[in-house]
Amino acid sequence: MASSCPKCGANVATGQTVCPTCGDAIVARQPNNVIAALAYLLGLISGVALLYLEPYDRDDYVRFHAHQSIAFSVAWIAFNVITGVFIAVLPHALGAVIGFLQGIGNLALAVLWVFLMYEAYVGERFRVPILADWLDGMGV
Repeated sequence: MASSCPKCGANVATGQTVCPTCGDAIVARQPNNVIAALAYLLGLISGVALLYLEPYDRDDYVRFHAHQSIAFSVAWIAFNVITGVFIAVLPHALGAVIGFLQGIGNLALAVLWVFLMYEAYVGERFRVPILADWLDGMGV
């Protein structure tokens, strides 16, 4: 798999230690697994921050997880807003049932959140099915 020279941006074949265009030394880069996992840490805030921080704004792996973190955070917030409206509007008994389901949903989303951080840390690009389709539709 080819990479690019950090100095001039030229394509460099795997295993080359010197850029063929500018002659600069190519240092083997480690994948940014930890940074990608941190994209999920503060949800929307860390996702947006990593889309604008150098050099992570050019790293495709970090950008993937930052976008997914943003979409996941927005979906989680929307879930809580929608269920909160139903809890407020429905009679007390039904509101209590919806509140219980909201708690279970939040627990499931928290488990998924930790799973996404783990998958990013181990170097996987796990795609949350509905969110990934939504992001693909937006051209991200």
